[in-house]
Amino acid sequence: MFKAAIFDLDGTLYDKSGLARRLIVSQLRRGRLRMLKREQEVRKLLRGKHFKTEEAFYDVFFTQFERPELARRWYFEEYMPDMVAILRKHYRIAPWVETTMLELRSRGCKIAVFSDYGCVREKLKAIGYNLDWADYLFEAPELGGLKPSKKSFEKICEEMNVKPSECLMIGDRDDTDGKGARSVGMAFERITKIAKPPIL
Repeated sequence: MFKAAIFDLDGTLYDKSGLARRLIVSQLRRGRLRMLKREQEVRKLLRGKHFKTEEAFYDVFFTQFERPELARRWYFEEYMPDMVAILRKHYRIAPWVETTMLELRSRGCKIAVFSDYGCVREKLKAIGYNLDWADYLFEAPELGGLKPSKKSFEKICEEMNVKPSECLMIGDRDDTDGKGARSVGMAFERITKIAKPPIL
C-alpha cells in the first residue's frame, strides 16, 4: 500500500488530444507562433536540469529567447492564460479521476498533482477538478527544474513527508514522469488509455 500517489496533469487527468493544435491556432492569432515554437525548444533543452529555485529556473528559461522580457510577459500574460481558457472550453477530467482519488484518500493515501507547467490550480479548475481532492499541488518551475529532474522529485517527497519508495507516480510519459520517478526509487504507472483508471 502506497502512502502517496502523485498524478501528472496534462495527458493523465484529462485527454489532451488536440491541445497542441489549439495552442498553435491561439498563438497564430496573436502573431506569437515563433514564440511558441521557441518555448517548446527551450523546454526540451532544459528538461531534467535543476536550478534550485523558481526564480533561477525562469531566469535561465527566458534568457534562451531572443527577447527575454518580451518572452516573460508573453508567457505569463498571454500563453498560460490562453492555455487555461482552451482547457475550460474544450476539456474535462477523465471519468475515473474523482472516484479514484476519493478512494485513495479514504485509505489515508496522500494525493498530489505534479505538472511541468505553471498555473496548476487554474488549469485543474478549468477542467472541472475539485481542488479538495488533492493534498498537494506541485509546479516543476517552483521546484527548480522540469521533469525528470531528480531533485524536483526529491523535493516533492520531502514536502509530503514520505519516502520515494512509499510513493506511486502516475503519468502518461515514461521519459519524464517515469524517468523522474525511477531516479529516486519511486514506483511508476503509465497511463496509456485516458478512459481507464490506473491500477493502484
